[in-house]
Amino acid sequence: MTNTHNVGHVDALARRIVAWFAVLCGLVSIDYVFGAMPFITWLFLAVAFVTGLFFLIGGLRGGTGIFGFVLMALACIDGWLAASHYGQWALVFSGIVAVDGFLTAYYGWSPINAIMHKDTHDADPEWALGH
Repeated sequence: MTNTHNVGHVDALARRIVAWFAVLCGLVSIDYVFGAMPFITWLFLAVAFVTGLFFLIGGLRGGTGIFGFVLMALACIDGWLAASHYGQWALVFSGIVAVDGFLTAYYGWSPINAIMHKDTHDADPEWALGH
């Protein structure tokens, strides 16, 4: 019998945090927001990058590294698109990451984890709680 859930509790928590950061990164990268408040945009993207670095380096065990890398890449791409006046595309890319993060955290199953035959449930027994 196979387990239909391959996303552990810590991984689901990281996916939810990254999804919220993705939504906010996309919103602050829109042309009107970036044009009116560029410092706030860069500040928020820097905080998102550092949060991704925290997940990538291993601040929390349990499969958070890949989504930390996704958040770091998204912060860089959103900043580049905002500076290039393509903020609407930053919102689209951020929306895709956010939907993936929220859905995989909610359902506890990730197609990428399934392809790589990875299960993050038992990565850290102290955090091995339900979703």
